[in-house]
Amino acid sequence: MFKKSLSLTFFTLFFSSCVSMAPNLELSNDDSIPKNFKNYQQIDEKSDISLDSFLIDENLKSIVNLALENNKDLRIALLRVEESKSLYRIEESNLYPKIDANGSFSRDKKEEIIKNNYKASVGTVFELDLFGKNRSLNDAAKNSFFATQYALNSTKLALISQTINSYLSLASNLENLNLQKEINKNLSSVYELTQKKFNAGVINKEDLLSSLAILKESENQIIVYENLVQIDINSLELLIGSNLNENLIPKNLKKDDSYLALLKSGINSDILLSRPDIKELEYKLRAKNANIGAARATFFPSISLTANTGFASSSLNNLFSNPNSFWQLSPSINIPIFNAGENSAKLDLSKTQKEIALNEYQKGIQTAFKEVNDALIVRKNIYTKLENQKELTTTVEDAYKIALNSYKIGYGSYLNMLIAQKAYINSQKALVQTYLEELENRVEIFKTLGGNID
Repeated sequence: MFKKSLSLTFFTLFFSSCVSMAPNLELSNDDSIPKNFKNYQQIDEKSDISLDSFLIDENLKSIVNLALENNKDLRIALLRVEESKSLYRIEESNLYPKIDANGSFSRDKKEEIIKNNYKASVGTVFELDLFGKNRSLNDAAKNSFFATQYALNSTKLALISQTINSYLSLASNLENLNLQKEINKNLSSVYELTQKKFNAGVINKEDLLSSLAILKESENQIIVYENLVQIDINSLELLIGSNLNENLIPKNLKKDDSYLALLKSGINSDILLSRPDIKELEYKLRAKNANIGAARATFFPSISLTANTGFASSSLNNLFSNPNSFWQLSPSINIPIFNAGENSAKLDLSKTQKEIALNEYQKGIQTAFKEVNDALIVRKNIYTKLENQKELTTTVEDAYKIALNSYKIGYGSYLNMLIAQKAYINSQKALVQTYLEELENRVEIFKTLGGNID
């Protein structure tokens, strides 16, 4: 009896291994990906852009690790992966027979005769997947699961980039705050000097009021930067899901390569195919392609098999003896005849959804290529801009010192000193902003090339 049951199981498994009716999907990216990035040399091997090699500053590493451990958006994405995995396992279970063991007892009376009935059986209910419907649905669920995994990696990459940029923004605002406080000290000295000159009758009241107005404007700017610093801290605390340790807060913006590594000059354009958002679109496309196979299978008959084997007896003592054994095999077939075009509509829908997914995949690659080129265009000229800003700041600073000293000894006019002072303040802030742009560009290149996130 058990040999018969085992044979039935192998019989159903044999028919469950049919080939899917999904069309072959060949992804040719030659038309989607240009051979070379603009402004960068093309190389054959893949570049090392791992997170560990990209992050240099230890405090920044610690903050990024905290974000990866505690961020709520990342936890939600991780739970969605687990959800998708469960759905895939549910769909995969349909490829195999469902085997159940049953036992029952009944007692009835007929014509003063009381009769007991004992029954123990093993049964299976299974749809023979002759045309690959279940196989296609399983493939769709599997590819959807893979797409969700890459969506998690996309969330990780976005979180890492956002955390780094928030940290750099905090450092730059602290730098501007320190700079503004230093400027404010100089403005206070100038105001005191202007007040002395006014009291001595050397200058008019208009110059005195202008100097006071600039001082008050500077004091307000200090408040602005203090607010921005606190906002940046709040943003980081949201990203890391906890309070920010004071030891991890930067003192200022370091003007060297101690924060982030710079990508080497050669980049392989095929690296875009490994970007998590591109891989997500690829597996979404594969899932839609598999749905076509399931839709095609609905045009063909579906065959189900119900099989039972076991023992039945009026006595429990000899229930499992050979004469009391039984088996039952009940195949059934369902042939679609008329459904008002439902199956055709479902097939057309699945084909349209596949075409949408294909165009989204191709657009995703083209968008990724544009993002990389945009980042590389900025990278091409960023050092020239930075050097020009350094020279400009040095020149303006020298001019301001000359104008200030001339004003102190009574040779220079207050207007010339005021103009030089404004130019000096603006150039200092512009220099900090340029340093920030250079670092943010490194982050953008890391992000657009996929970040090698696992």
